[in-house]
Amino acid sequence: MYEEALRRGRVSCGELCKSVGLPEAVVKNAFMRLRELGMLQPAEQRPGFYVCRSPDVAEALALGPLRRELQDTKEVLSRASAAFTVLREVYETAGREAREADGVVLAVDPADVNALLDQAASECRTDLITAQPGGSRPVEILAEAQSRDLAMLEKGVRMRTLYQHSARFDPATEAYAERLMRSGAEFRTLHTLFPRLIIFDRQVAFVPTRDGASAVCLRQPDLVAFLLSTFETAWQAAMPFASAYETRRQKYVVSDTQQAITRLLLLEDKDASIARRLGISERACRQHIAKLMARFGARNRTHLGYLLATEAQPAEGREVAR
Repeated sequence: MYEEALRRGRVSCGELCKSVGLPEAVVKNAFMRLRELGMLQPAEQRPGFYVCRSPDVAEALALGPLRRELQDTKEVLSRASAAFTVLREVYETAGREAREADGVVLAVDPADVNALLDQAASECRTDLITAQPGGSRPVEILAEAQSRDLAMLEKGVRMRTLYQHSARFDPATEAYAERLMRSGAEFRTLHTLFPRLIIFDRQVAFVPTRDGASAVCLRQPDLVAFLLSTFETAWQAAMPFASAYETRRQKYVVSDTQQAITRLLLLEDKDASIARRLGISERACRQHIAKLMARFGARNRTHLGYLLATEAQPAEGREVAR
């Protein structure tokens, strides 16, 4: 339509209907669209006739106001976004201060963690649960915790603690657990464990910060309930704590650890990463891997990974692999 109008120089809708060979309804719709875009403008002194306008001029006339409106809208958005950024900072600061003032969420300085734990322990009346990942614990920390924990047990507090399997083979941790179990505490172990967790009376929880250097104290009921549920699920899957001798004699923990290593070998590429996940030394991790290689008849670590991956496939997949 536009090409035909350009060729004619001055044209009416009726003339275009005759010359382009399209249905009249189609021509009229296209003609109106060209007028809306400003590509056709009324001819001077010729009512009903139109002349063509260049696309650059028509675009400037049609889109110029829209572009200015869009730019104005962008400026409004930018100013509003900047205002919300400032207001959000105020909200987060004030909200954090309010939560800390109410004691719902409290960021604890590293130097104050033990003081708050001692206070919560002295106020604890019914229940204490803890998860202590990482295998063996430092002797001085165990000594400091023992007197505090025994005092709670004497008050009738039920105490349950989750360790990783490797804690069974640390003499200091074993002695600490046996001493507290004689007073009624319960200990269980898992091959892998979530980050450190302490909950007093099912109301106050302590969890580590992201960098692990400090702690956060939580009193928000829904958050504490979620952490309790996570602990209870792990507790049901864990094995009762036994001495290193009993553990070695029964062999089920060693088997469980090697099964965990088997799974992690398919996910982790370094012995150090696997050892860290299981709370054992790299040397112990390599010894377990050597035993797995002997069991599966693997020539090297890569061959072991292939054998484990093949073993993990469904029966149909193994047939295809063969």
